[in-house]
Amino acid sequence: MNYVRNYSIRSNRLLGACLRGMELTPKGELKIIPSPEYRYMFLGCLDGVEEDNRWGRLKGRFSMSANMAFVIRAFAANQKVFERKGEITGIDEFLKDPKIDPKTKLALFAKAEAVSYVNQEDVLMYGLKGRYLWICVEVRGDGKGIIRDLCMVLPGDNFMNAFPEVYREWNGFFHRYLSVFSSIYNDFQYQIDTVDEVLDLDTAGDELLCLFAEWMGVDIKGNFLTGEKLRTFVKEIHKLNKWKGTRKSLERLTEIILGEKAVILERNILKEHAASSEDKNYDRLYGNHAYCVTMLIRNYVEENKRSQLYFLLQQFIPVRCELHLVFLDQKSHMDTYCYLDTNARLWQEETAYLDRRKVLDANAVLGEDRGRDTTVKDERSIPSLIKKSL
Repeated sequence: MNYVRNYSIRSNRLLGACLRGMELTPKGELKIIPSPEYRYMFLGCLDGVEEDNRWGRLKGRFSMSANMAFVIRAFAANQKVFERKGEITGIDEFLKDPKIDPKTKLALFAKAEAVSYVNQEDVLMYGLKGRYLWICVEVRGDGKGIIRDLCMVLPGDNFMNAFPEVYREWNGFFHRYLSVFSSIYNDFQYQIDTVDEVLDLDTAGDELLCLFAEWMGVDIKGNFLTGEKLRTFVKEIHKLNKWKGTRKSLERLTEIILGEKAVILERNILKEHAASSEDKNYDRLYGNHAYCVTMLIRNYVEENKRSQLYFLLQQFIPVRCELHLVFLDQKSHMDTYCYLDTNARLWQEETAYLDRRKVLDANAVLGEDRGRDTTVKDERSIPSLIKKSL
């Protein structure tokens, strides 16, 4: 049985590829940029080591908009050069040159009788024979997408050599039939070999990160945390659990989730510094017993996310603690629960009327204009009417 060889097409190979309309992300994925033009990826050669090497299975994951399509082209040869305009030219140098038009490069694929596959993420390239393999990916249609986990597997099957010689017809019906089961076997084996990446917090997916958080006693369901915030939070859960019930845990939580340390006011501490005449005001603002804790948050948080943030913080507060979240607006009002720092400004409302051709902004309050004709008959009278209304 032949040994399976995997050619992973990730950052180390994609850094040297010629990309047009695509960007390489830090994760080693290709991000497709919205563009009315076609987008291309011309990859440098894969070396099969042996002359007349038979190539196997190419697989990957293509996530794109519904109106988009992709084409995979590939050809193989024993030499890395070809003749162009009477000169010997390296195929790698030719395909990686960003100054050469993509249509000129595709002409080389056509001349080399390259195979092509449309919208197929898993293909068998048994018909290609040669030491070196060149691959081109073309994306058509306007929209966004991601290309990830490109990989070439040789020889593409594990079971062919287990049968007698009479059955070993390369690229025949029996060979391609066995490749179905061999591909399933190889995928299982790859998952087993890379199980450490599944348990690695730097590479695990969002679903697994939520599961890891549950294992450590924290419920974060509801898609409240995603991306790097979720990954950072799960990495620090062990430390946060050690700090659970302390001021430090709440400060670090808000710093991870909101990017700021919330201002935390404990009623028990404030009572020591407040005059007896101010007790009622402090009770109204910060609670009426020693277990009340108020968190002032400056960053804007969407209304549907506030309850999820409160639910998460509740899992780290002390026993019997009564938590209050206050989301501070950019504009503050007198006689309301507000936090006036050096950059705060008081909100001043303006009275506005309909049919006065005045812009109704966030500060405007509709007023009732009695006994006055509100119809503007002449544009020259607009400034005087607005002036009277103010």
